[in-house]
Amino acid sequence: MPMERWQHTLLATAIAQTFSILGFAFVIPFLPLYLQQLGIHGTAHVTFWAALLAASSAIGMVFASPVWGVLADRYGRKPMVMRAAFSAALLIGLMGLVTNVYQLLVLRLLQGVFTGTVSASQALVASQTPSRRLGFALGVMQTAVFVGNSAGPLIGGVVAEAVGFRLSFGVAAGLLFTCGAVVLVFVHEEKPAAPTAQRPRILAGMLDVLQLPALLSMIAALFVVQFAITQVYPILPQFVQILQGHAGHTAIATGVILAGAGAAGALSATTVGWFSDRIGHKRLLVGAASLACLISIPQAFVMQTWQLGALRVADGLALGAMLPSASALLASLVPSEKRGAAYGLAASANAVGIAAGPLVSAAVVAATGIRDVFFTAALLLATIAVWVGFHVHPELAVTAVTAEPAAKEESA
Repeated sequence: MPMERWQHTLLATAIAQTFSILGFAFVIPFLPLYLQQLGIHGTAHVTFWAALLAASSAIGMVFASPVWGVLADRYGRKPMVMRAAFSAALLIGLMGLVTNVYQLLVLRLLQGVFTGTVSASQALVASQTPSRRLGFALGVMQTAVFVGNSAGPLIGGVVAEAVGFRLSFGVAAGLLFTCGAVVLVFVHEEKPAAPTAQRPRILAGMLDVLQLPALLSMIAALFVVQFAITQVYPILPQFVQILQGHAGHTAIATGVILAGAGAAGALSATTVGWFSDRIGHKRLLVGAASLACLISIPQAFVMQTWQLGALRVADGLALGAMLPSASALLASLVPSEKRGAAYGLAASANAVGIAAGPLVSAAVVAATGIRDVFFTAALLLATIAVWVGFHVHPELAVTAVTAEPAAKEESA
């Protein structure tokens, strides 16, 4: 049975996304260890600089993502994915050539401005997929993210210990270039951009989308999701280093843990995405966030690396359910022709969370210790469950979106 056009687009974009995340995950999780080669030492100092690097990328994304989102609605989503992938290939490659942490900081800021393959790819797939299959399609895209996050750190950790971090950045750049090439050759956008006369200005396009019911609340929820997730990542290599001791292979152990969590997320994302199309994206998101909260708490008490690894795998299962449900819920609140702007604004909120999470982690580590980061992450995950449960009402948004075309026809 031949594939429909949206299925072909989904497959090609998911493969490209896998290469993209492989490229990022090949090196980004090991930045705290790379910092030590650039002359930064001590748990507090490394945590601070890791947080600053994460924040700098996120700050660039905060301001750039909404603009890229509106431009995607005007000129097409495929060019935005290619822009993000090829820019990332160049910038990640240059990171392997830096001689001090300040050069790395500038490149991370530029990365935030010009990249963003995840939101661009999600907007592309969401604009091509029938509404009844959004959960499945975005679950497949999230599976691609988890596969990349699973294999990337594992292979990257082995390569980094074998040949060093600098050559690893070159391999990562090649993977990101492959992402852009796959999209260029194999992805064909079915729906053309709106005629020029119907294209809103960039600011007007953003404001128009924000007026949709429940969207602002959902964007706030996505901010908290990223806040909670990214709190843990900057401290994970150092926490593994503490559990392993000085004789341990920290890069490989961290890679194995991230690989296990990524594999668990990949396993659950597609299945849960398919399931959420039937029982509701909101219900699954609330349940998954609650489960992730409960799993975060015991991570603060582990004494062995394998204990942390087992809990991170369980955490990956919960995140694999939470992230595609959140993406599908966002798409269900917005008409297809405005999803580029919506995902751009969501990416901006995600970036704020990505910036805030590591900075809060650095403050917690300096004030009370590295283990307490898991408690703050649990609190944030509980906040997501409560916030979405009480403030996001997709049934109201569906009514408004359905009524909008009719209102336009009557006015015409």
